[in-house]
Amino acid sequence: MIESSKVIRQTFDKSDYIYLKDEPNDKGQLGITHNRIVEIPNFISGEATPYLIDYFENCIINDSPDWGDIAFYGSKGKGLLPEADQMAKYNLPPLFWQDIKDKFQEAVESVFDRKVKANTSHAQKWEVGGFASPHSDNSDLEGIPNSFSINKYVGILYLNEDYEGGFLGFPEHKIRFKPNLYSFYVFPGGIENVHEVEEITKGTRYTMVSFWDYAEAEYDQATLDKWAEEEKQVRIAQAKQREEWAKGNKHA
Repeated sequence: MIESSKVIRQTFDKSDYIYLKDEPNDKGQLGITHNRIVEIPNFISGEATPYLIDYFENCIINDSPDWGDIAFYGSKGKGLLPEADQMAKYNLPPLFWQDIKDKFQEAVESVFDRKVKANTSHAQKWEVGGFASPHSDNSDLEGIPNSFSINKYVGILYLNEDYEGGFLGFPEHKIRFKPNLYSFYVFPGGIENVHEVEEITKGTRYTMVSFWDYAEAEYDQATLDKWAEEEKQVRIAQAKQREEWAKGNKHA
């Protein structure tokens, strides 16, 4: 069985971070004062990733091995809900998910110099034909915060490179690249960094995605109820879009 401490990066030294963007933030309404798009290389070792992908594809969660559809066309997600016997089948220690999420949090806090708290984390795969149009994770494309406002920051870990297409792009910054294997990319996911994933043309792209809010953030029940209703409507619209995508209307 692999050991978390031997395959997950344990320390975070900014001297080896790669800054694709580092500037004051003059966009957005969520209090993000500095915009950084940062690559943290070698976040996880190649020893671990085959076990992770095997686990994602074959583990049983809530009595089902299936991935669930998420917001983007041809992209599927699976929650990180471990059971000890399941983890052991795939050579993973019982606390692996907690260990890696703890390190995700350390990484995000090191990049933005502030405490954060976790919203969601999940495995994600993009199959041939999958893509994400330019979008903000916490607002509409006019910058108006929406029901996903808690997603101040996003972190994405890239687990494989044997696919084609799938470039990550930030059109307004003229940044476009194929993410490096085993790297963790951290950035504010809102209007300051509208981003996209280009269509997968061959193979399957595997990542782990996590979203983060300010540690001190609190929301009243009325706001939470409003967001819940807004999200319900968003999911209905996304389901209709996926139906069109499945029919071949890729950019419906």
